[in-house]
Amino acid sequence: MASLYDVAGLAMMWSVLNAWLQGTALLKTAGVDAATYATFARQMAAGVADWLPGYAEQIDADSFPPEVATLETDARAMAHLTEESEAAGINTELPKLIKAMADRAIAAGHGGEQYPVLIGEFMQRR
Repeated sequence: MASLYDVAGLAMMWSVLNAWLQGTALLKTAGVDAATYATFARQMAAGVADWLPGYAEQIDADSFPPEVATLETDARAMAHLTEESEAAGINTELPKLIKAMADRAIAAGHGGEQYPVLIGEFMQRR
């Protein structure tokens, strides 16, 4: 179990760091330095961390009511991130990967549910 927690922690760490690097690269094209964005990103990360207990409840209950937003709404924001990244000349592999997962879940009928419904994509339950 300790080994599984270790690799689960690494998944979280790399995902957060890669998202921060994506945002940093995007903002650097507008002249924003990494240190300035780091302050904002810390606030964002703390806010997202506050969602985890509620999202965990949804996953454990296998019920994903759209309390904040639907996956379809999030997918539109993902598309916007990709568009802005492309326009700035930033690598889009990461946002395209996440959007592809969301698109599959939407195609499977989960577009009106909340973001944690993507657990099915990670567990390959389609």
